[in-house]
Amino acid sequence: MEQPDRAIKMRKEELVEIKRLYETVMTFASHGMFYRSGRIMGNRIVKTTGTDLGRIREVLIKEGWAIDLVFEGDTVSISGSIEVHSSDMPTCHMLRGILAKVFEERTGKDVYCHERKCVSKGDDKCVFIIDTEVL
Repeated sequence: MEQPDRAIKMRKEELVEIKRLYETVMTFASHGMFYRSGRIMGNRIVKTTGTDLGRIREVLIKEGWAIDLVFEGDTVSISGSIEVHSSDMPTCHMLRGILAKVFEERTGKDVYCHERKCVSKGDDKCVFIIDTEVL
């Protein structure tokens, strides 16, 4: 019997606690795992929404990933990322993956998303740069 699309809700505190658990076991390798998880979610978002940035913005806000997003060329500024928690380094790895997947689908090129600023480390907002150059 085929089940309809189902979804779960996860509270910010639960997400942060789960991410910290993985970091204690896997250290920096967990960042890559969360990035790749975000790419999987980004794939779903693109398949259901398309690549129009206005619609992507609406979905990310509606799903609770952020309070607001601004797309400016290869830069994305985000206020209210659900992944923010006190840290000395950027923490929004799943959002990086989501944004990378969206921009790959938009451009048809391999991209990587870098988080240059993060509220977790004291910046006023999270700022992501989409990079199409070989790393």
